[in-house]
Amino acid sequence: MGISTNGIWRKKNLLIRCLHKALPLILVMFLLLPGLMAADPSPSSGQYDRGQGREADFLFSAPKGFLGFRIGRFFPRAHGILFDELTDVYTLERNDFRAWNFGFDGGVDLNERFELVISLDYMTRTKKSEYREWEDTEGLPIVQETNYAQLPLTAGLKFLLIPRGRQVGQYAWMPSRVVPYLSAGAGIQWYRFRQAGDFINFSYEDLPIYTDKVESTGWTPVGYLGGGVDINVHTHTYITLDLRYSWARPELDMSIVRYDPVDLSGLRASVGLQWHF
Repeated sequence: MGISTNGIWRKKNLLIRCLHKALPLILVMFLLLPGLMAADPSPSSGQYDRGQGREADFLFSAPKGFLGFRIGRFFPRAHGILFDELTDVYTLERNDFRAWNFGFDGGVDLNERFELVISLDYMTRTKKSEYREWEDTEGLPIVQETNYAQLPLTAGLKFLLIPRGRQVGQYAWMPSRVVPYLSAGAGIQWYRFRQAGDFINFSYEDLPIYTDKVESTGWTPVGYLGGGVDINVHTHTYITLDLRYSWARPELDMSIVRYDPVDLSGLRASVGLQWHF
């Protein structure tokens, strides 16, 4: 079975929109990278920040773990029969499912280049809609409310493109100013689709309107690939800029049995703080 030209263009346009929205964060990452790396102190004794006139931060030993939080945006792919119906029949657009994303990370350092990361993210979006081509008998809109939520719990690895720091002498460990990384992981994800309000029963000729709630919720496997940069701003504190693209396609439960598996894939772009200890 061939792939239609419209389908190819739809995928290209979606990718372009996601990259367009994530572009400011990517630019910030790459604009900060050269300057911050240039400001990295040398490993000589009596460390001072060049141009700052203050003694550089150091630790007595390399950190063993970290905790942090992130906030950003989730850009869902919003592909498949379910999303097609939501955007064709109702006054919803695919970008209506974009939402703020809140994430928490914890992990341990395995060695100077690899870190084990446990992540918990949450996003939810509620949007009102109405039928595009139908009204009730009084000429009023037929209104619904759609809620879309995700909560992935994942375990992954961060590969540091440069070590997080270096030992200086016998008692001092100097953190690197900028640590770019790649990441990958997998886990499980809770999801929910819920639509409540007034609907048309197309099984009858007089098209009666009824009130109902349709919901699909459950758990599904999820995987992701990503990358980003950690910027050391104090002895134990980093600003982290993170990009992740996740994949998930659960089977819908019996409340929405007529649809194919729903595509929960999408891009997460976030900024946060981490404390290494």
